[in-house]
Order: sequence, then C-alpha cells, then structure tokens
Amino acid sequence: MVKLLETTPCAGLLPRQIGQVRLSEVSFGKVWSVSPFAGKLAATDAALRKLGVAFPMAGQIVSAGPVTAMWFGHGQALVLGAEALPKLPAAVTDQSDGWACVRIEGHAVDVLARLAPVDLRGAAGARRTLVGHMSAVIIARDGGAFDVMVMRSMAATLVHELEVAATGVSARG
Repeated sequence: MVKLLETTPCAGLLPRQIGQVRLSEVSFGKVWSVSPFAGKLAATDAALRKLGVAFPMAGQIVSAGPVTAMWFGHGQALVLGAEALPKLPAAVTDQSDGWACVRIEGHAVDVLARLAPVDLRGAAGARRTLVGHMSAVIIARDGGAFDVMVMRSMAATLVHELEVAATGVSARG
C-alpha cells in the first residue's frame, strides 16, 4: 500500500541564509478564494465582517487576529487563517494546498528589484505581479520584509530565483 506523506511546498528547500538575506517558508493555514457574485459585494463584505475582516479593496490587506483578507485581483480576495467561512454570496474555493509562500528578510527590496517589475520601496499591502517568469503576489510586511506567494508547483523555482538574486545582492556587499 502506498503511504502519502504531507509536506509543505518548500520542504527541504528552506530556510536559507545568504549574506544578510534570510529566506523562510510561511504557512497561512487555510486559504480560501472568495469572489462575490454579481451585485453581492456588500453582502459578502457584511458576512466577512463576522470574522472581523472586510472584503479588501485593491492592494489592501485587512487582518483581525489570525484571520486575514487580502486583495487578490479585481473582485477577488484570499481569506487566510480562517478554519471555516460563514455562508457567503460568493464563489468560494479552498486553495490551502495550492500556494507556496516565502518570506524574504534583510535587503528584501534589493532582492526583489532583480526579479519583479514593481517599485517596492515604501510598499504596503499586496501586489499582483511577476517574480521572474512566475505570476505572484508580493505582500509587504513590517520591518521591510516581504512574502512572495506563487502556485505550489513553482515553489522550487521561486526558491532558486530568490537564492540567485540574494547571492547577487550579497556579492555587492
């Protein structure tokens, strides 16, 4: 009989320290995609408020305790950390196993400047962009750190790209 083992997307790849840059895996627990049905944004927002969060506007992140609602595109949000959602007038999918997330600390802006076509200096909130050739979400965190989310199938590629960029930043001193 086959035994399946649960692993994280970056198992065996992280954590890594490259010069002043630290790469580590982030786990959000449950990840829900929420897309309100036509004309139901206000009702979806009201239902999410039962969790202490609001439906986020473009680039916004709204947190309450362990639950975070993050803008994910036009009419889309990810709700992170909620074990279950209230009944929502929205298309809802559980995407918990579908994403890999890497936190970059120390010279994170310099590392991401080599990979992403967005200016992250003074950034706040979430941005959908490319990281290398991968579609990604970059989330600004306190202290100059950033989380980078990509599809789980791209976890090893993301770690490799970040290692190469961090090595280049480290070489410059």
